[in-house]
Amino acid sequence: MRKKLLLILTVFLAGMMFLKVQGFAQEDRVVQVAIDHARTQFRVPKDLEIKFLEKKESQIPGFLAVRLLVLAHDREVPIIVYVDPLGEKVITGSLFIKGENITRKEAGEPKPRKIDMEQLEIEKSPSRGPAGAKVTIVEFSNFECPHCQRSWMKIKELLGKHPQEVRYVFKHFPLQSQGRPFDLSALISAAQEVSNEAFWLAHDFMFSDEGQTFVRKEKEVVKQKIEEILKEKGYDVKILQNAWETEKGKKRVEEDMAVGKKIRVRGTPTTILNGSFVIGPLTDKVLESYLGK
Repeated sequence: MRKKLLLILTVFLAGMMFLKVQGFAQEDRVVQVAIDHARTQFRVPKDLEIKFLEKKESQIPGFLAVRLLVLAHDREVPIIVYVDPLGEKVITGSLFIKGENITRKEAGEPKPRKIDMEQLEIEKSPSRGPAGAKVTIVEFSNFECPHCQRSWMKIKELLGKHPQEVRYVFKHFPLQSQGRPFDLSALISAAQEVSNEAFWLAHDFMFSDEGQTFVRKEKEVVKQKIEEILKEKGYDVKILQNAWETEKGKKRVEEDMAVGKKIRVRGTPTTILNGSFVIGPLTDKVLESYLGK
């Protein structure tokens, strides 16, 4: 009798564990259905992560509201997908009740994507402004990009307005790991081996109107121009030449590109302000919101 009771108890416990496993599996299915449908319906690229946030009863009878977060390259976009408990029926779109967009209200608004500043390895890169500044701007840039030139002109203006409160860090991101844009970045990066100030002389020239006429010239022509600029300021151009020949500039650019790829930089300019990706152009208003003004 005792053996029989133990057998019944064992079967009962096994059944309870099976039901729990089935329950978790079904719950996972609902979330996975929501993620798969969101990726297809909203055309989310495969390399972008979609995170599950929560699942709860929705105001649509017989459906659960699955809240997800799409991690785009510069922002976090919350969305809601409505799925029935069996994971067989899916509804996307906005639910309105008495004129109010319930879906948007429950999902929340998109926010700039936040990253850990340590990931950016900013101490390896040339910078302007004090290290202890209230705001640190990190920009991934490309000397052949006209949008990058315009972005630098604006940032230069902001640095002039807030010299003690803003630090600017430059990161190379020529989009491809070879070709003329990469060689140009490697050459300007080699100037950093001379000094931080020498780098900025080369940087500022390349982003000037005159410098932009050089970006598509042969690298030897550009190299001679940079050497001429540094000589005028009394710098030893042999250091630049050595950094170019030993590929130290190339290595710095490759390191910047590796950092950019790790945080999913897609294009230039990409601007990060105190760890938050800036959506749209960096304006006085955006900067002042971080300065508390």
